[in-house]
Amino acid sequence: MNDTAAEPTDAQPGPCRPWGFWVTTAIGIAAILAWFAFQLLAVSLTLAALGVGSGASDFELMTLASHALTIAVATIVSMPAPIAVIALAARLAGCTVTEYLALRMPTRADLIVGVLIVAVLLPLGDLSSWLSGRDIVPAAVIDAYRSARDSGIVVLLIVALVVAAPLMEEILFRGFLFRGYVNSPLGVAATILLTSAGWAVMHIQYEAFYMVQIFVLGCAFGWLRWRSGSTLLIIFLHALVNAAALTQVAFLVERAGMQ
Repeated sequence: MNDTAAEPTDAQPGPCRPWGFWVTTAIGIAAILAWFAFQLLAVSLTLAALGVGSGASDFELMTLASHALTIAVATIVSMPAPIAVIALAARLAGCTVTEYLALRMPTRADLIVGVLIVAVLLPLGDLSSWLSGRDIVPAAVIDAYRSARDSGIVVLLIVALVVAAPLMEEILFRGFLFRGYVNSPLGVAATILLTSAGWAVMHIQYEAFYMVQIFVLGCAFGWLRWRSGSTLLIIFLHALVNAAALTQVAFLVERAGMQ
């Protein structure tokens, strides 16, 4: 793969010109900083609403910060900020947001290929976890589901993890960053690897083993983004993966007795 052959549907003959590598990187960092800032704000407001004062111990703060309510609110509330940064950057490049981020419907063939790849990778990921002696589902995900169930906010957690998180992450990585990098001298293969690595590193709540699995999934997403020219496809597949993970957790906790 090379950049001259990369997703011809992204090439725009008009005034729309993708940002170069360094500007894309700088804007991406700005979007991530905005995301983190609003996450911290959301966490602070949630803790305040829960009546957690400045006298709370570090253990209490860490416990509440990992509570499903805090995770869900932070994920949902922080989503618009980075998307706004990215949308502004797209407009300043002379593009519509939809064309810059490739928010176009995928073909039926690409959708089928994407679903099949996910259907293969998810069981392989579970198998690799089992063979390595690790939990099939990371403990952080199980803990989040338990606290959501016990607090009666499972629906809110689903909205956060199946809607908000895939939308924000894919608009940033397979939408904005992919578009700028793949049209730079970096080329297609390096773009897929770089965006996948960045996406994996953002999941610092997991141990390195699971981050490697996320990187592999990101490479598959990157290839599908290049093949289809559609970020909407990747948003859907990401949501599908998260929905499958939550369904799996619910089964393990409710049916398999992982209380």
